Formats: sequence, structure tokens, C-alpha cells
Amino acid sequence: MINEVYADLAARTGGKVNIAVMGGAGAGKSTFVRRFAQTFPQRAEISEEENCTAAEWTGENCSVSVREIKENDLSAYSCAVLVVSDGSFGKEPAEGVLRALSESGKPYIVVINSSAPGGESCAAHQTEWAEKCGCAAFSADCEGGDLSFAAQELLLSFPVCSAEIYLPDWICVLPETSRVVSDILQRVRGAAPSVHCLRDAARLEEAFAEGDIFCSSLETDAARGSVRCTLEAKSGLFYRVLSEECGAEITDDLRLMAYVSELGGAKAFYDRFRNAFAEAEEVGYGIAGPADSDLVLAAPELFRRGTRCGVKLKADAPTYHIIRVDVHSEVSPVTGEGARGEEIAKGVMESYEKDAEALWNTDMFGRTFKDMVRSGLHEKMMPEDACGKLRRALTRIVNEGKGGVICILL
Repeated sequence: MINEVYADLAARTGGKVNIAVMGGAGAGKSTFVRRFAQTFPQRAEISEEENCTAAEWTGENCSVSVREIKENDLSAYSCAVLVVSDGSFGKEPAEGVLRALSESGKPYIVVINSSAPGGESCAAHQTEWAEKCGCAAFSADCEGGDLSFAAQELLLSFPVCSAEIYLPDWICVLPETSRVVSDILQRVRGAAPSVHCLRDAARLEEAFAEGDIFCSSLETDAARGSVRCTLEAKSGLFYRVLSEECGAEITDDLRLMAYVSELGGAKAFYDRFRNAFAEAEEVGYGIAGPADSDLVLAAPELFRRGTRCGVKLKADAPTYHIIRVDVHSEVSPVTGEGARGEEIAKGVMESYEKDAEALWNTDMFGRTFKDMVRSGLHEKMMPEDACGKLRRALTRIVNEGKGGVICILL
């Protein structure tokens, strides 16, 4: 396990892991370095340089160096450990040390050195230092305790490079305005600003602790700095959303199959006429030609013209001519006489400027303005006998027209 941790650390730092150990005088920095060196995969080389303890180990694909430093320059280091005491010995780190750690942007953790790391006092110190430094804080006995956690926690302090959210396939086809999609986006956007390092990845899972969508797995790749969050839907959500999207009650596979079967026929109808309707919408006139199944092929007819003989082949098929007719309707409700009528009319105009939709839904004489103009539009629909005449006339134009202009009066 420790080998994998150092391999991942090396992947994040280009193969060379340089760890700076900082803190106040007498807090146990050199003690931490010596004890921490025992977590290396192989025996480390420990040295004393100008009263600063250092340990180095070089492996096949990476090298690790942990060094006690007194300066505040972290440019040569990939991460750091701030060693403080539980208050019973040593001195507090100088403000310059804390400022250097904060401004460097390097990943770091706080280790509270104590002979009783499990006590209530250390727990309080952990909370205090975590809030002060904005990083993870841990208690440990640097003299004889196990410091193997430090390498793992340093690794988890490296920033997240990418976060991938995997959704059920059926959710991916929903529009962004869908209730489910909007809820997912809101939760992700709410959690994302607090996910800075790999340790924070669990906040994505916490964001989906309640609701119809939950996190089924959360995976992190420490070497790449990536997070993969897989979301799943609770039982029954699929059919509820499907019903909302379709506007029909679909509660199980049987109703789904029945709906799809019916929808298949509607889709075939739509595919046949959609181009014609699109043309009518754009230029006012659209034509849907016949399908092969619509062709009615007549028996061949033999004909003679003088000395020449030939065969006439006929076919009939329906075509659909779609015409967009812009119908005009208007209403002019009497608002009153004199000054009172003028006042009401001005009020109507002002209402339109403020909220046009509300104006059209205004009730007058038991009907809204929208209902009034709608009735006017229906009254201008073409009568049935006129529809028949128009159809016969258009049939003649198509079959007998020579390209001239024909005027039809009904």
C-alpha cells in the first residue's frame, strides 16, 4: 500500500517528491523527519545539514526527499508538513511560516505532535488548526507513533484536476430544463466550489445523499488527480419522468410498450409530412409526395395513332398540398362613454405594456380577450362545401395546368 502511495505522489510531482517540514522551534520537526523516513519503501539515508534533518530515498521510478527547513521559500518543494505541538512543549510557528504555506499554493497538512494524540485536547487542536490553515490536521506521536498516514494524507491534499459525473443513459437525453437534470446540475454546482483537493471528493457524494438521484460509487485516481462520480436513479423515477415527458401515465413495461407502439404510428405519420409542414411554415406552401405504397397502378392500355401503336401506363396516388393561410381576427370591446371610457381604454393600453399575457387573459363580459379573438378565427374557417370545391380545383390545376395563372372564385 505504501509503495502505491509514493508511486502516486511521484506521478503528481514528475517523479521527484520533495517534502518540506516546517514549524516552530522545539515542536518536533526533526523527530518527524526521522520517524517519517521509516515509512519509505526501502531504508532511507538520513543526514544532518546545518542543524536541519533530512532523509532521502531513491527507487526505480521515483525519489523521495523529506527535509526540515527554516526558510520560508517553498519553491523547490512539491508539498509540505507543518509540525506543531499540543501546547505542552515547543513554540508556535511564526506568522511568516503560515503565510508562506498559504501563499505558496503547495499541498500541505498539519501534524499536531503529542504524546497522547487520542485525547480531547488534541481533537480541539485539530479543529483549531484545520480552521486556521484551511487544510487537514492530524494528531500523532512523532517520537514513537505510526506516521504512515502522512504520505497518504499529503497525496489527498493535491488538487483535483478533473471530475467526471456519469449519469444513467436515459437521463442524458433529457433537456436541461427537465426537473431531474436541473436538480442534478444544481447539486453539482453547489458542491463543486468546495471540491479543491482529492480529500474533498466525498462532498460530491454528500451532495446526492437525499433525493431520487444518488451516488452509487465514487472513485479517485490519485496519480491523475481525477474523480469519477457515478449517479443512479432510485426505483420508479424512470417511469415518473417518462410520464412527465410524454404527458401520459406510464407506470410499467406493459404501458411503455403500448405507448411506444402507438407512438411508432404517429412518428411514421410525422416523418411523412414534416418537410411539407416545414415548407408551409417557411414559404406558405408545402407538398408531401406519395409513398410507394400509395401508388395505384392501372392495367396497361393499348392505343393506336394512325399507323403507330403504343401502350399507355397509368398510375394514381394521393399527394398532400399544405397551405398556410394567415387568418386575421380582431375584437373591439366597448369600454364606456366619455371620460370614463377613455380612462378604461388607456388602462388597457398600459396593462399591455406592463404584462401583455395578463392583458390577453383579462376577463370582460365573461370571456377573456384571447377567447374572443380565438372565436373570431374559428368563424373564418372555410366551409365544408368550399373545401370540396377548392380540392377539385387544385386537382385540376395539378393534373391539367400548363404553367399559366388560374384565378378561382368560390
